[in-house]
Amino acid sequence: MLRSRFASRALVYTLLAVAVIVVVFPLVWMLGTAVKSNGQILDLGASLWPTHFEWGNIARAWNSAPFGRWTLNSVIFSVGATLGQILTSLLAGYAFAMFDFRGKNFLFYALLCGLMVPFSTVIVPVVQILADFHWLNTYQGLIVPNIASALGTFLFRQFFLGAPYQLGEAARIDGASELHVFSSIYVPLARPIIAAFGIIAFLQNWNNFLFPLIVVNTTSMDVLSQGLSVFQNQFSSSYNLIMSAALIVVAPILIVAVAAQRQIIEGITLGAIQ
Repeated sequence: MLRSRFASRALVYTLLAVAVIVVVFPLVWMLGTAVKSNGQILDLGASLWPTHFEWGNIARAWNSAPFGRWTLNSVIFSVGATLGQILTSLLAGYAFAMFDFRGKNFLFYALLCGLMVPFSTVIVPVVQILADFHWLNTYQGLIVPNIASALGTFLFRQFFLGAPYQLGEAARIDGASELHVFSSIYVPLARPIIAAFGIIAFLQNWNNFLFPLIVVNTTSMDVLSQGLSVFQNQFSSSYNLIMSAALIVVAPILIVAVAAQRQIIEGITLGAIQ
């Protein structure tokens, strides 16, 4: 019995170690390549980690393209879309969990079906609508089509289904409006899952490449994911600068993901068990 438990634990830890290596190795390789010279990169006998660090590669990459503008565009797009997704998902999840209305189940299942529809299948009509509104190459054109999230609605609905209904009922008896019940009672209870979903949505929006690629066609409105592609085309033979640019793009989301991993796990678990 003891031997089987030891064997099972050893297998689990081995799998975890393999998963960590698979995830961490590309990041280590990217960082090592970013601070190498091109000669070291092209030398097949060179070690993975550089023998001489060239930290100036990161500054050279930053100054070789408008990364400041691209970073600003990514922040505006990611933060705006994330706030919109949190607000709409909170309202929709609350409505699906707390109210009974005709067609509720059909609408909810239709919403879940939306998770299985690739965005590329609806990109053409979305872009046509944005063109009709003259919203191409604008922040609102980037943000507005991304302010709804089926995943967020599902997570918040699951949370509100398990929230104590008696708290809201007591407030309604005291004369509180439904908006007051929602904003003052249930939203504070949902803070852990709001934080988790907000981080997940921010990371998804930060990494979004296809939609900005279609909606934006000017360099001044490019986000970082597009800018990296442009930079790669311009410096196709400078592998150290390409890796430095990739490090600039990845570093913010890596910091956010590592710093907020606890909130992500707690929020998803909380929404799943309700």
